[in-house]
Amino acid sequence: MKILVVVDGRPSAFDALSAAAAITARLGAELGVLVVRSGTLATEDPPPVGVDIPTGERGQLPAGIQILLGAAEQLGQAGLLVPPASVKLQDVPQGYLFAAAQPTGARVMFCERFGNFIDEVNHEVDANDYDLLVMASPRRGALGRFASMNLPRRLALDLHCAFLIVRGGSPDSRFVVCADGSPSSLRIFPLLQKLLPAVKGPVDLIYARRPDDPKAESDKAQHCLNQAYQWLTRCGKQVRVLQPEGNKRFELILAAAGCDSVIVMGESHMHDVRRRTLGTLGIKVLSRTDSSFLMVKLANEPSPFACAAHHDDGLLP
Repeated sequence: MKILVVVDGRPSAFDALSAAAAITARLGAELGVLVVRSGTLATEDPPPVGVDIPTGERGQLPAGIQILLGAAEQLGQAGLLVPPASVKLQDVPQGYLFAAAQPTGARVMFCERFGNFIDEVNHEVDANDYDLLVMASPRRGALGRFASMNLPRRLALDLHCAFLIVRGGSPDSRFVVCADGSPSSLRIFPLLQKLLPAVKGPVDLIYARRPDDPKAESDKAQHCLNQAYQWLTRCGKQVRVLQPEGNKRFELILAAAGCDSVIVMGESHMHDVRRRTLGTLGIKVLSRTDSSFLMVKLANEPSPFACAAHHDDGLLP
């Protein structure tokens, strides 16, 4: 696993960094830290490049480098990083880069980039093959859900990898996994298999039913729930299966998750115009929940179990 955490200097970013650090340590993953700033490099005096800069002098450096050094300090306090006495900046397109060592000898890369947030994050994801983006973004009010500056919605629509929005849940919290047998839900499990050693809390599998769900759809969901239940149980996880019923699926998921869990959903691949105008089930949940939210993009690996569309085999508890 390769994990990229985005920080911005705000207090909520410390929660994202803590979550990313926990996942990284438990998986033995690679970690990168990114700050994206609006504007261009020309808007501020350049920092010294190619020379050792004592970390104690970070107050004299540009704001983005200060944020990254603050992140390095937090990772050092968490035991994931050897606190660097100095750093050496390198020029990269649209920003700067420095590295710091982990106790294992692996390096954590810290990068500052200037430009459009989604464009710059996708550049880092594509250039370094990151599997998961982690960032904090508190839930907005009713109007903020539709604003162009709503970053979680933009990530759901345009990010090139899976992402975890850190709010009320941590890697130690209950995971609420939407498993209804749909193509979007089946995308969850290859990534969840990789993340499972980092998941310490119980797992709830949820199928949000509507009264008018066709029998074929219900049968497919039942089979998926059974397969996921058996797999997670074999992996030693404490598992429950939830099947609430109501007219609005997103409200059922929100009620089941509460405000201190991690909701896991797969990306919908409905037509792009519909995704951007009407929204998807995942976007509706993401915009309304105070829990953390993990969205899994298209998986390239096979699922750890085979979810076929046939009748429930009666193995659910």
